[in-house]
Amino acid sequence: MSAPTVTKAETSYPIFAATFAHNHPGCLVVAGGGGAGRSGVGNKITAFDVSSRAPTVPSFAEVDLSRDEDSVTCLANLATKDGLMLYAGINSSDEDRLKDKNEHFRAFQVAFPKNRRASDASSEKSQQGALSFLSKTRLFKTLSTPSAKKEGYQRLVRLSPPKRSASGNRRIGAIASSLAADENEIVIFNATSNLPDIIQRIALSKGQEANDLDILEPEDGQFKIAYCTDYDVYIQELDYDFGKKKPLGKLQSPEKKYAVPFPDVFEKKGRPKIRCLRWLSPSHLLLLANLPNRTGVELYILRLYGDTMGSITLRKRLSGHVKAAVDMDVACLDPDSDGAYQIVIAVAGIDISISVLTMDFHGTNRNSLSRFHPYATYYEVHPLQMTKLVFSPFFSPWTAPGASPTKKAGPQYLRLASTSLGNSISIETFTLQPASSSPRSRYLLSSAGKRRLYKGATYFAIAFVVIMVAILVQSVWDPEGNMTKGLVSEDFRKAMSGINAPGSRSGQVHVADAVPEGVKAPVAQASQRLRDLLHLPHGESEADTEKKAVVIHLDPDADSSLSTEVHEDLDAIAEKHTEAKKWEELSQAERKRWKQKLTDAGMWAVDEGEGILKGIFFSEVAGMVGAVAQGIING
Repeated sequence: MSAPTVTKAETSYPIFAATFAHNHPGCLVVAGGGGAGRSGVGNKITAFDVSSRAPTVPSFAEVDLSRDEDSVTCLANLATKDGLMLYAGINSSDEDRLKDKNEHFRAFQVAFPKNRRASDASSEKSQQGALSFLSKTRLFKTLSTPSAKKEGYQRLVRLSPPKRSASGNRRIGAIASSLAADENEIVIFNATSNLPDIIQRIALSKGQEANDLDILEPEDGQFKIAYCTDYDVYIQELDYDFGKKKPLGKLQSPEKKYAVPFPDVFEKKGRPKIRCLRWLSPSHLLLLANLPNRTGVELYILRLYGDTMGSITLRKRLSGHVKAAVDMDVACLDPDSDGAYQIVIAVAGIDISISVLTMDFHGTNRNSLSRFHPYATYYEVHPLQMTKLVFSPFFSPWTAPGASPTKKAGPQYLRLASTSLGNSISIETFTLQPASSSPRSRYLLSSAGKRRLYKGATYFAIAFVVIMVAILVQSVWDPEGNMTKGLVSEDFRKAMSGINAPGSRSGQVHVADAVPEGVKAPVAQASQRLRDLLHLPHGESEADTEKKAVVIHLDPDADSSLSTEVHEDLDAIAEKHTEAKKWEELSQAERKRWKQKLTDAGMWAVDEGEGILKGIFFSEVAGMVGAVAQGIING
């Protein structure tokens, strides 16, 4: 998984709309502006050639729009012989709108630079392109109230997917209005000219407006239009005859296919709001939902079942840093002979991050989708809030006009453009890979094999870190290895026994090294089991334990904690610890109390018997080494 190539560009205005030309995926057109009556910030449309993948690119064409009118709110494009035709949403002036003369649907012509190769995008000698106005008209109905006339505008424009075929320019489109009070609507039109014919009007319920819409063409002339409000998803099916310029059969009303469920009675949380939707297949819709109160973002797969309501079959919660999403786009890559293809999904977060995911459609026979696979997350993509996210269309190199059946295809790319209120544009260019080595293989952004390899490496790294932490913790808190016996095999623990914690000294550390020179330290001091303590020096057997002088101290000033000393010189103990008593010299009450102390400290167990305690000295005065160490600390 390699990082994408990043290309940056800038405009002199905040950007609200963007579109890639499908006949030249390296051409990106953006638009926006300061709106009506705002001095200093104009309204413009600008075209860039980003095919060179240079770090920064200049524009090759730009058009200034009237400052008496609103800024551009949405864009879509149709291919032409030498460029493309743009559809744009631009409100007329306030004065014209109040007179019912809002010619909001505009058309522009973009001419590509002549004699300009994709690899020569930055050449100063290349001739500049051109961007010019074509026409303007009105598609929405006349609004009845002054507030709707003043505030209503064209929020969305979407065209059916482009195709590389004889019917490639036979496309329909749809626009949706916003802020028109109770008069918002969707208009479906024939998208084959700059002055399109209206096919159907869809009046929305009072108080509703379309947050997003998308169009699919499963068969030539058969279209599915999907749109969403805050809580509902609707599907409109339409058969259209482009030759006769009219629908086939009677127009049907949209059908509701999904409604966001209400929360449980005792829950105070609100309902998620559907922000975006995209077709993934004729039976699957992808929904982007913002959770209440900016508490997160979720992706839903809506499965459609003919005339019945659809159902959510898959959910994906995005990373916690994405509190809300502002936009989403989807790129469906080229299918194989079984109709299987990969889907690339990008989500723009309110934290100025972009989350990229992939999933797989398993083909027309299986008609199913894989789960979501996170691909990458890009942070701080722009200096200010993002406004638009759009993929370039991708076509298999084998479907290009004049493609040779024997010629090897060159590198294939997928571009993702994002725009912001800070006048900035970022284009990430991803290199696609063939799914297999077979001829005319379909292309992928991320293969299943690479995902499994990456996931396996991640799991292995996590497991290794967990084991290492467990071993290091054991050396401090569990020297007996009781905590990790069930997690780590005996062979592995033996192999790792020589590893020290970071910063520790290699080899054995003697207690004598921890006290000043001249202080006679015991051989060992520890709070561990007596059986191990007696066998510490030179590995003597139990028969030899009487030769050792073990002193156990009870320190009343340290919460009655126990400390131990192991000495080889029995006579020295008698001289230095005159107050200490052997086990045999203790009374029954003292023995009972000491056994309880030893048991609580984990140094002795009842089933070990009292025989191991014989010959051990017991003292209720703090140990010598502890006193020396405390003296050092206190200066």
